[in-house]
Amino acid sequence: MTNAIILAAGKSNRFAPFTYEKPKGLFRVKGDVLIERQIEQLQEAGIDEIYIVVGYMKEKFFYLEQKCGVKLIVNNDFGTKGNLYSLYVAREYLANTYICCADHYFVHNPFLQVNKNNESYRACAYQQGKFREFGVTCSDADVITSMKVGGHDSLAMVGHAYMNKKFSGVFRNLMEAEINDFGVASMFWEEFYAKHIEELTFYKKQFAANDILEFDSIDDLREFDSEFLLNVDSEIITNICKTLLCQPNDIADISVINAGLTNVSFAFECNGKKYVYRHPGGTAGNLIDRKTELFAQMVAKKIGIDKSVIYMDLSGWKISYFVQEAKNCDFEAFDDHLMIGMEYLHRLHNVQADSNVKVFDNVAEGKKLMKIASATKGNLEKEFDAIIVKVEKLYSLVKRDAELLGYGLVLCHNDTYEPNYLYDSDGEIYLIDWEYAGLNYAANDISCILSRYDWSEEQIERYLQAYVGRKLSSDEHRFYMAFLPISAFYWFCWGLYKGSVGDDDSFFFLPSYRNLIRFVDKALASYEDME
Repeated sequence: MTNAIILAAGKSNRFAPFTYEKPKGLFRVKGDVLIERQIEQLQEAGIDEIYIVVGYMKEKFFYLEQKCGVKLIVNNDFGTKGNLYSLYVAREYLANTYICCADHYFVHNPFLQVNKNNESYRACAYQQGKFREFGVTCSDADVITSMKVGGHDSLAMVGHAYMNKKFSGVFRNLMEAEINDFGVASMFWEEFYAKHIEELTFYKKQFAANDILEFDSIDDLREFDSEFLLNVDSEIITNICKTLLCQPNDIADISVINAGLTNVSFAFECNGKKYVYRHPGGTAGNLIDRKTELFAQMVAKKIGIDKSVIYMDLSGWKISYFVQEAKNCDFEAFDDHLMIGMEYLHRLHNVQADSNVKVFDNVAEGKKLMKIASATKGNLEKEFDAIIVKVEKLYSLVKRDAELLGYGLVLCHNDTYEPNYLYDSDGEIYLIDWEYAGLNYAANDISCILSRYDWSEEQIERYLQAYVGRKLSSDEHRFYMAFLPISAFYWFCWGLYKGSVGDDDSFFFLPSYRNLIRFVDKALASYEDME
């Protein structure tokens, strides 16, 4: 009896942004959902015992058990391991087994072909020009004798494989013996096969180049199915068309430009103009208040400090003009960049915020991030208890000082530093990325810059005077310098959080900690006479 295992756990990053909404195996191509078409072809060949290994957006596949009579197997390690691990979690079902991938498109049903000698084989096709697939060489008896990544004008592995019971037994035993060895679980299953090619005999089964399609990009898929964007059932495409008053096929040259924790963004062209679409990321709910961001973003557009935005929705998606030849401002090298940057902050701080705008409390928000990070980094609150006590004491003194000086909460960006100040080919400056906006003391927007770099006291004074417009009084100087470690504490906690979820903790993680230690005691000492 023959069965099949379909690998469907991966994320298919090359197909962003559409894989933000559904896995590639569920794309509709020429009227058929890719994985459903493959299941139907297997069942047409009399193969009813079908297992599907799922991981990324696994819930999107759940319906298949009822609709198609298949069985799902969950691989929760899909993000850190290769597809060999998907075969490992399904290893008990390896017998006389077809190994397939959910996103392959078989023009003709390959499972109908007779394999009278029950030989284990790997589907191959001759590839013209350079290719990224696994290239193979074969003996005169059509046994695969070697394999390497990439090649040109030669045979390559494509599509599916078939493992007979003997092959499957050896393969399973090897996996079980080595899966915990360094690097093995991160392999493609073909790489593991190549590692043991002397023990595992695959015959070549050659197909015509266009019989088995493995779409490597959105453009590749659209070349095969010109109506893909019309049928992709994507809210992203709907949003673009509604905002720009265009048709799906007007959208071209899609390319991912950023994929972070709170957002993922891609550039695209439409009717001769270039735009950026931002899609809210999976962890945004932990960090972002979208009502406040929306208010601040629209304010920024209105007062002319971020003219790039076209539309933002409360759910978090946003469409902006692509900033041509964008570069980060350099406040150290160009005084005019710094002066404009500070003038933008004054415009922002003079805006009257509405009642929906959230208060951004650096210490409370930082402690929240530290607590989340403790789930994977140990008890950080205990480890940094002495620092937390100092910061909390300082923050109460800073707030009391603000009352004495007449400083209230104003609308702040709360993530000001050079990477969020862009200038275009015409010299126009944009203050972007408004996710952390909220009510705060104006000093935080200066401290966000000062706390993330290892700067001298002279450099720090330059920024303070650039914002205030003159030399600061002793009272003003005390307040602004005391806010610097408050901001540094938040960005240090932000780095802890980012690292705890496997993301880049950024270049300013260490500088923010240094500035926290460098200034917190000095700031506390500056308030001794006020206690």
